[in-house]
Amino acid sequence: MSLKPYLIIIFILSGCSYIPYNKKDIETQQIIEVIKESDIHSEEFTQFLLSQGFDENELPLKDWGLKELIYAQQFFNPQLKTAKMQWEMTQTNEAIASLYPPSSIGLKIGRETTNKELTKKIFGGGFSFTFESADKRLIRHELALNKSQLALINFQIANWDLRISLFNKLFDFIENQEFIKLSKDELRLKQSVLNMMRKRLQAGIASQIDLDKKTIALNKINQELLQLQMNQAIIRNQLASLIGLSTEKFNLIPLDSKKITSILDGITVLYLKNKKLLELQEISLTKRLDLRKALSNYAIAEAELKLEVANQYPDYIFSPAYVYEFGTRLWSLGIDSIIKSTDQNKAFINKAEKFRDLKASKVITLQLGTINDIEELQLNFSNKFEDLKYSDQMIETKNKLESQHAARFKEGLINRMEYENEKINLIDISKNHHKAIYNLIRIGLLAESILQEPIFTPNLKLTNEK
Repeated sequence: MSLKPYLIIIFILSGCSYIPYNKKDIETQQIIEVIKESDIHSEEFTQFLLSQGFDENELPLKDWGLKELIYAQQFFNPQLKTAKMQWEMTQTNEAIASLYPPSSIGLKIGRETTNKELTKKIFGGGFSFTFESADKRLIRHELALNKSQLALINFQIANWDLRISLFNKLFDFIENQEFIKLSKDELRLKQSVLNMMRKRLQAGIASQIDLDKKTIALNKINQELLQLQMNQAIIRNQLASLIGLSTEKFNLIPLDSKKITSILDGITVLYLKNKKLLELQEISLTKRLDLRKALSNYAIAEAELKLEVANQYPDYIFSPAYVYEFGTRLWSLGIDSIIKSTDQNKAFINKAEKFRDLKASKVITLQLGTINDIEELQLNFSNKFEDLKYSDQMIETKNKLESQHAARFKEGLINRMEYENEKINLIDISKNHHKAIYNLIRIGLLAESILQEPIFTPNLKLTNEK
């Protein structure tokens, strides 16, 4: 009997679902071009913003606000894209875990030559399949499902961490911008005083020492201003990187600090003053992604323990076969099984139980740490809130003093140089007030980090949240 028909059958059965290999190279230059082409005015980004609830009148974007920055980060940031792909890749394991063990098919061809001239042919065929006991396939699917959930949480953590990093840099930018304004005012006043001092020196009513002191003071504020401006450029570049744009593309539209600060003003106070300790603890214990991650890890450990318990029960491989030999038809059935020793089973189960206990312990540790973080948060908020209250009082006093100095100058009781020196002396109060404001705002950002609940953009839902 010819071998060819049987080979054809095997190839048809096994090869009809083959998927061809497709080569895909990574071109460095191509990646560079993709980064350069990331554009806030692209049609893809516009459609994305429309899908997130933006009005057509708001597009294309004219400036950077909070929600504009957040959605741009979600659309352009490559880290988020990578985290999402990892989650999607893990999801494929759910389908793989549901598959039955592979079967096999075989063909037997032989020839026997006796002392006589007659040659006899032998041929046959068979296949084998595995029967899994103790619901191992269902447990593997449960394990894969939990791992997929863990990958989703990791994606959400990446989303959240990038959001917090963006807000930190954004607040750095706005705060630094405020200090640039104050430093420019101080520089203008000190330059004016120095010019007046030079005239006094020429008139013989001031000493060189006085002039040198004013020159040093001017140079000092010049250096501070240059450092602040350099920091501002660096922060802007970092903001662009956190979004996933080149600095050139990011700078196409301005960052609207007033628009952003109008949202920030009072939000931290309103949120934290109106929340009780127990309420904050409840929010954190239900919403924190690291706690959800720890619970997912526990669920994975639980499923792995189930699988080890199920592995105590052997699987069976059934191998039916047919052989035609010298005119005789033979049927056979083989049954194979791998049986682990009792000691092996106990060792693997014991290991899985200890692993599950470890994951349970981490959940409890995280919960305790979260509760303590909330208590510390409230204490920090109380201190920064009181500090801002005192700073507000000092600003009121400063404003009164400035009004008094302006009146005295108008009445001729003090000259211009004295008047501007008094204004210089009060600038530090304004600087400390801005520090107090942003220290309190950062408590709000800290609250976002601990609670993992949007405070500054409560109505803005992350695109891929589920």
